[in-house]
Amino acid sequence: MNHSILDGTSTVGFADPGHTRIPGRALVRTCMSRPAVAVTPDTDFATMVAAITASRRGVLPVVAPDGTVTGVVAASDLLAAYAEPNTAELLARDLMTAPAVTVAEDRTVAEAVATVHQRSIHHLPVVDGEDRLTGMVSPHDLLDALRRDDEQMRNEALTLALTPGTGVVPSSLHIRCERGRLTVAGRTRTRGDAAALCLQLARIEGIAGLTDRLRWDLDDIEGRAEA
Repeated sequence: MNHSILDGTSTVGFADPGHTRIPGRALVRTCMSRPAVAVTPDTDFATMVAAITASRRGVLPVVAPDGTVTGVVAASDLLAAYAEPNTAELLARDLMTAPAVTVAEDRTVAEAVATVHQRSIHHLPVVDGEDRLTGMVSPHDLLDALRRDDEQMRNEALTLALTPGTGVVPSSLHIRCERGRLTVAGRTRTRGDAAALCLQLARIEGIAGLTDRLRWDLDDIEGRAEA
């Protein structure tokens, strides 16, 4: 048995170039928490403390009467306000950061992750097409969505590899997916079977890379090349 035709290297170049290769392809609406606890610009300090405690989130969206997000009040803002005189007189409009950094519910998880990273924030209000609050997304929500994306791609890869006719020896097959990067190991009947399987796996939507550690029993490609 020998290493497969790709010999452990990335097979990204074998994929359909029309596919978008972005881990985190799920939409934000599928992982956000709802309903979102929010306050208005006129909400008093005590109510804000109660609301953020009840929500168990680090941020309170501040919404206008029509539901659009005008700003956010963070737990750190409330803690800092305790040191101020006349705390009881403070309103959400006095403490909020505006404009708020939000994410649209039809954006991908990958795009939300990029926003969190670029803006150095943790909790994101989620809005609809008219900027009205529809939910909240936290780092835990995003990580869970990314984990589920990996599981879905791994399951899709397993289904492809175990389809009759692929030449894969089922007991030898090992597939894992981490951060969108798929690794496949095992044994196939022929070198051609290994190459064909890699081409199929590389076309899985959302995959960020493919490492091939397949081996085969019969080298049918080298023989054809010599002929």
